[in-house]
Amino acid sequence: MDLLLTVALLIVPIFAFLAHKAGFINVRGAVAGTLIAWALAAAGPGIFLIFLFFFISSSLLTRLRASWKAQHGLKDVAGRSITQVVGVGTPMALFALLYIAGVHVALSATAISIAVATADTWASEIGVAYGGRPRLITKPWVEVEPGTSGGVTLAGTLGGLLGAASVAILSYVILGLNPWVIGCFGFLGDVLDSIIGAVAQKKYICRGVVYDEPRCSDYVSYGYLTNEAVNLIVESALGLAFILSALFL
Repeated sequence: MDLLLTVALLIVPIFAFLAHKAGFINVRGAVAGTLIAWALAAAGPGIFLIFLFFFISSSLLTRLRASWKAQHGLKDVAGRSITQVVGVGTPMALFALLYIAGVHVALSATAISIAVATADTWASEIGVAYGGRPRLITKPWVEVEPGTSGGVTLAGTLGGLLGAASVAILSYVILGLNPWVIGCFGFLGDVLDSIIGAVAQKKYICRGVVYDEPRCSDYVSYGYLTNEAVNLIVESALGLAFILSALFL
């Protein structure tokens, strides 16, 4: 076994333990994250480093104005749960395994899934912390509560663009992948995530205000997808779209 791979496989559980102790992820999330990180490490140290960049940067951004977010009930700052980890990380791991199996274009698909996750997380955290009152992406004239899926702000959009660009640059420097492909797919994923979130993600109406979770006892709900399901669908769809286009077009 390659020395770098051996080292990576050994340090992943230690890194997961430290992330849990730092409050970035809960216990079950750490276990799921370890399995996902092992798949990425097996695909190569380069893609593993890009994954670490996503996880560390996104975890740090989650702490932006954490007390203010908690006071207003806007975001969960208690650590990533297993459903969040699985929703975001499953496509990355599957594309990495596909690359190991010999589908070489799946390495770019893995990077795309990381770019999508980074763009989405950066957009969400920066938008909630500094974006002010968002507007629904499908109805820009409608204002929604901060943190509502499908709501977008200028600060959040720029954050998503920066997140996708960061992964694109790292993918080019470390792996020699096309940065335009990674960056464009990554930002497109952020946009699609917002659109699907606005249209199909489960929401709750309390006293005329739309939220992502129930805020009153007499709420009215609509939609059927969870945030984690939206993440999984978008990452998987864009990664598969790239693979199919690269193989057959």
